[in-house]
Amino acid sequence: MRKWRGIVGIALLLAAAVTVWWVWHVTEVKGLILEGGHPLVGVVVRVKATDYETTTDEHGAFVLKGFPPAFRLHVTAWVDGYYVGGGVAWPWRSTVIISLQRYWTSDNPHYAWIPPKVEDRSALTEFLMRMGLATAARLSFNKLFLPLASRLELGCADCHGRTIYDQWAASAHAQGTNNIRFQTMYNGTDTRGHKSPPTRQGYNRDYGSFPLRPDPSQPYYGPGFKLDFPDQAGNCASCHMPTEAVNAPYDTDITRIESTALQGISCDICHKVADVRVDPTTQLPYENMPGVLSMKLRRPNGEPQMFFGPYDDVDVGPDTFSPLQNKSRFCAACHNASFWGTPIYQSYSEWLASPYPQEGKTCQACHMKPDGVTSNFAPGRGGVKRDPKTIFTHNFPGAANVELLQNTAKLELSAHQEGDRLLVEVRVTNENAGHDIPTDHPMRNILLVVSASDAQGHKLEFLGDQIIPDWGGVGDEPDDYGGRPGKGYAKILEERWTEVSPTAAYWNPTVIREDTRIPAKATDVTHYEFRLAERSGPITVEAKLIFRRAFKQLVEQKKWKLKDILMEDKQVIVP
Repeated sequence: MRKWRGIVGIALLLAAAVTVWWVWHVTEVKGLILEGGHPLVGVVVRVKATDYETTTDEHGAFVLKGFPPAFRLHVTAWVDGYYVGGGVAWPWRSTVIISLQRYWTSDNPHYAWIPPKVEDRSALTEFLMRMGLATAARLSFNKLFLPLASRLELGCADCHGRTIYDQWAASAHAQGTNNIRFQTMYNGTDTRGHKSPPTRQGYNRDYGSFPLRPDPSQPYYGPGFKLDFPDQAGNCASCHMPTEAVNAPYDTDITRIESTALQGISCDICHKVADVRVDPTTQLPYENMPGVLSMKLRRPNGEPQMFFGPYDDVDVGPDTFSPLQNKSRFCAACHNASFWGTPIYQSYSEWLASPYPQEGKTCQACHMKPDGVTSNFAPGRGGVKRDPKTIFTHNFPGAANVELLQNTAKLELSAHQEGDRLLVEVRVTNENAGHDIPTDHPMRNILLVVSASDAQGHKLEFLGDQIIPDWGGVGDEPDDYGGRPGKGYAKILEERWTEVSPTAAYWNPTVIREDTRIPAKATDVTHYEFRLAERSGPITVEAKLIFRRAFKQLVEQKKWKLKDILMEDKQVIVP
């Protein structure tokens, strides 16, 4: 009997607890946001991971309501200059007082960067580390996990490994100097280690020494920064190896670095960017200030750490919100640069001149587009479930991403017969890129290839002069498109002294000889005329849009293994 009474008692207690949880809810939260006992005005107060928010008044007070009733309500607070803070409201305690802490506002040049991943752990150590961190996070994130984490050597992957880190690790940003095209262009070699001869110099009484064209009698494996400037490091590392270059932007030789810097644009540096310096008139980075030269960093001196992020409600560690993380200007430092006064990398300024800023569409909207699946960017490490549409991916699709390229341009093809002539019109619209196509590195190019064939597969005689330039490839190979009907889209640079064109050696003084690229939302129209033979039967007209990451001759010189990417392909049949 006593046993049954105990069971009934436990059941009643459980029922009461469930009833309280089910019925007793927080429907309104009041509170204060303070710093050192003094009220903070204009603080954003939010129900964590939701859109329910308010701001504090002149007394630092807030009232938050309108949210779905909940038994436990996590509330966060943020204002510029402070770490994110948080508190919890319960049905019996719906008044929340949160104290905010100011963050570090200067930069520590001696800061040791956090590695994306700690690479030298044994399998056993890795297992024990994961289990220990997971257990501490479950028991108490603030009281156990954070103190434990501060005593261990951790990388970003230890908290973001199954989501953000894995995406980043497969991206171009993670390649750093492992990018073979970057390596060979910097050193003047091909992929097999063959090196072009040093750049020859001429002399002019008025100008001094100047570079000469490569000697055609000598083996040549393409250009290289170190061939032209053997005693300089250049500023390449300011974008490609920013963690190393930040303290020596003009003296970081990529061939001599062995550190985290080799992992390219790592997590820690992007989340240390407080601002990107731009000219207030042009809204563009200043001349000759690429990469870290345009970044305002906040590297802490000891504890607490400092991480800028895209959310104003991450209150589980030394995090704060940076509106810049959600803006295209964040990308401007490395994606807008001129050399010797010639605009080279210009995807940010192209975006700025496009309709996209007015539409509110940022670089991140395409190149960090949420995957619609990921709902927690730090599972088991203090992360919470969020709307998947609010979580940026970190694989940064770009010039190597087939899916992105095939969703960039619109290709329209029409043809009709007039007497013994076949007249063709092709329209190429930059429909979805927020910049010119192609963009950034001047060796990138797009080819429009147009052909017309009779019923037997014979090519019709082309009568026009709208042809692909020689840089599309001259020869008998199937992918030698130079001289064929069509058009090339590229920014064509010519070296001032050697008159080599097209050139990808933009570190030398160059001029833009031609720019046929298509701006955002613009349409390029070309026309073609073919001769019709008698009884040629139905005519098949085809237009292909092909993307190349580099000019064909340069690819062959460097022995890069790059394949053409078919962006669009259209056919029409003319009876």
